[in-house]
Amino acid sequence: MKKSFRALGLFVAIAALGLVACGEDAAPAAAPAAAPAAKAAPTVGPTSTPVVIIEKGDDTVVVATPIPTTAPTPIPAKSREPRGTLRVVDNVGCECFHLRFNPGFYNRLISDPMVGWDWAKDGPTTEAILSKWAYEENTDGSVDWVWTIKPNVQFAKGWGTLTSTDVKATFLAHLRPGTVNGNRKYFARWYGSDAKNLDDSDPLVLKIHQPEKANFVEQFRVLSFEEGRTLRPFPKAYEDKVGDKEFDINPVYAGAYELTSQQRGYDMVLTAVEDHYRVVPGFKTIQFFKVLDTATKIAMLRTGQIDIGTVPGKLAKDVQSAGVKLMVSKNSVEPFINFGGLYPSNPNYDPNFPWTTATPLEGKAVQVRKALNYAIDRKAIVEKILFGFGEPIYIGFSFLSPTANDGGPPPWWNDAWKPYPYDPALAREILAKAGYPNCFEWNQWHITGQIYGPDIGEAVASNWEKELGCKINRRTGEYRPGLRGMLINQKTDGWTYLFEGSPIARPQRYACLHGGPTYQVIMHSTLSFFTELCSKSDKMLDPAKVVEIERQIGDWEYKTFNVAAVVSVHQVYGVGPNVKSYTPMPKKNNLGNLEFAMPA
Repeated sequence: MKKSFRALGLFVAIAALGLVACGEDAAPAAAPAAAPAAKAAPTVGPTSTPVVIIEKGDDTVVVATPIPTTAPTPIPAKSREPRGTLRVVDNVGCECFHLRFNPGFYNRLISDPMVGWDWAKDGPTTEAILSKWAYEENTDGSVDWVWTIKPNVQFAKGWGTLTSTDVKATFLAHLRPGTVNGNRKYFARWYGSDAKNLDDSDPLVLKIHQPEKANFVEQFRVLSFEEGRTLRPFPKAYEDKVGDKEFDINPVYAGAYELTSQQRGYDMVLTAVEDHYRVVPGFKTIQFFKVLDTATKIAMLRTGQIDIGTVPGKLAKDVQSAGVKLMVSKNSVEPFINFGGLYPSNPNYDPNFPWTTATPLEGKAVQVRKALNYAIDRKAIVEKILFGFGEPIYIGFSFLSPTANDGGPPPWWNDAWKPYPYDPALAREILAKAGYPNCFEWNQWHITGQIYGPDIGEAVASNWEKELGCKINRRTGEYRPGLRGMLINQKTDGWTYLFEGSPIARPQRYACLHGGPTYQVIMHSTLSFFTELCSKSDKMLDPAKVVEIERQIGDWEYKTFNVAAVVSVHQVYGVGPNVKSYTPMPKKNNLGNLEFAMPA
């Protein structure tokens, strides 16, 4: 059976969220013709929700309430000219540009992915290089794909028009030794790591033979703006000429900006591509400054030395008092407490800890984890640590809450899932019935370098000590090599740790990548329901069936308390007076959508 569809066609049926895109100085982009078997879908741009800060005398009340905002859309070429310089600070990381080596966020500006992304419906759109795609499932379980490339997508610096040969070369480059892009295996799944399965005979059509079908949403996620580690085509001719090393310093892609200069350890300058096929950027240049110290960054925001930067919630009032606007990317980070040692499939599994036991999905172990969940004051953490920039959650691994989406509950949500109460008395009763009237002793790891992690971890540990009488030995250290090594070796017995899951995508993405399937490398657990259900969803082309499995995973998490979900953090951005408008990229904890920022 052959199925043909345009972006979002599959998602309308399972997530009927009405969205209309509009933007500053923007006109709607022309939509490509709808494919035969799909309804035409609206052009949808990223959306975000700012917070309101209300002054009440000497007090500041942060209200994280959805407020309608305009969403950026592609701006037709020649409708205006970029002007001015946008100065920003963010986590620059590795100052190199080949996506085989560094999936840095600024590559989102100098390179374009294959597809756009609708964050509300969690699915691909045609707001990038592909104009449409279609597939045919074969009786042997393989899938034949046809990708149609938009005509006249130009590479920077005069390196010609993007073709199917360039996309094929970008695919194959990730097979080379030394590739560290975390999605290389997802790229390889498209064509079974065999170049013969990529047919580039038509310059604007890439035909892909996929030996084994894979999850539709996750296949396209790694081709989109949603993922930093994305497949973003480069010109084969240029890379063949200069090689990996030179390309890493002087990259050429098809993004809305191109790299002009960089001073390693200090700054980099990007210049707008004024005739870009997707959007005419608002600012002529963007200058990234590398600033690691939070106090210095905030001072630069207050004094106007930079125009946009991330802001911890506790400093939002200070920044606002200097005339800096605040914007928010909702649900950008998900801190949760993991109960270590839940690896029953490991031959060295220790069943002798209170929350493990020989039957970790039933009986006493579940009751212990339940009691610990009921003794967490999530509301206080939102108010006192996040300063209102977040919301309590109670199922981990990107399930979020029924209010997480502005348009309503996410499609996988089950109304039977109710918030876990903060009820220390009930928690003590449950713990006593499980055989621990005075709680017990264990270790807790706090990861350095996280904005909120150590503070939230301490708040949870203090709840457990004060309300239940537990004894917790804190350890503060880096994720690499310490805690990460413990996770790889599946030796987290007798530990809890506060982990910041990011970016938040959807349950299938996080639960089936890091949650617990035995076939993944670095996991928080290896509980049987993850392996069973994720093995099914990993190979599903039908998004509606994936949602059904996600709901089943959530049902298991809800009743087994495999983690202590705590809060979802809303990332705060300070936006200075030189910027007329800016809408952050949803569900991200670093800057995105800067090509849509408009100068004042």
